[in-house]
Amino acid sequence: MTVYAMSRKTSRGKKRMFSAGQLCLHLVMALLLLCMVYPLLMSVWCAFKTTVQYDTSKFYPTLPLKFVNIATAFGKVGSYVYNTIAVAVFGIVGSLFIASLAAYAFATMDFPGKALFFTMVLCLMMIPGVLTLVPQFLMYRGMALNDTLFAVLLPQLTVQPVGAVFLLSMFFKALPKDLFDAAKIDGAHVFRIYLRVALPLCVPILVTQAIMQINGIWNDYLWPMTVISTNYEKLTISAGLIVEFRNVHSQNMPVTYAGYLIASLPLLLLFLFGNKFYIQGLVSSSIKM
Repeated sequence: MTVYAMSRKTSRGKKRMFSAGQLCLHLVMALLLLCMVYPLLMSVWCAFKTTVQYDTSKFYPTLPLKFVNIATAFGKVGSYVYNTIAVAVFGIVGSLFIASLAAYAFATMDFPGKALFFTMVLCLMMIPGVLTLVPQFLMYRGMALNDTLFAVLLPQLTVQPVGAVFLLSMFFKALPKDLFDAAKIDGAHVFRIYLRVALPLCVPILVTQAIMQINGIWNDYLWPMTVISTNYEKLTISAGLIVEFRNVHSQNMPVTYAGYLIASLPLLLLFLFGNKFYIQGLVSSSIKM
């Protein structure tokens, strides 16, 4: 009985210590969550304030809401949003098409220099983008592409497919060869096998890659600000926000917050509706690799 009572006392002590530890952990997590969410909430309610309300009560929401800030901000950043959507659509479709074709060739075909070319792809993944920023700018200026939207689009077709080639080639290599052999026996040529067999199987990974790429396009401001120096109406949204609000609306912070809110909504909607496919792509790629 004495041993049983001591064991019960020890287990109760451990339970109290465990509960206290869990309580501290939850408090720390709640504090970190508040530090992350509060600036986002502050950005939302500041977008609907007047200038006077912002100067007196920027740290908490107030009424009435000034929805005209959204209309004013959209009139300023709407063209940048359209530019970004155009770059994202053509850039993502083109880069995924190029990456999937190259990955399919690396995974299923034998040709001279295959190992060398694949090693070069891996080496390109290790090169930081800032290292090629100036040479790339000089090359585009030599081709008279500066101050055009095509100068923002072209790197999406030349640089972005590199990482996707590696990911997709590993996925294609893990597929059973019987699938491709059966298609060849049925008389399908190489491109038809790629289009009808390989491509449908990697849709979740393509969607995952597309979401990551559009997030990069939406948040990139360094390259658009570098390659577009005078024709500002060709800028994408992140660079356009900097140019538009640092001068005209620098004193009207609610309109600036409204512009940031408009710029963030497409990505939030994309994540809400594409989260399922994003997770499927990550899971399938991790299992195959």
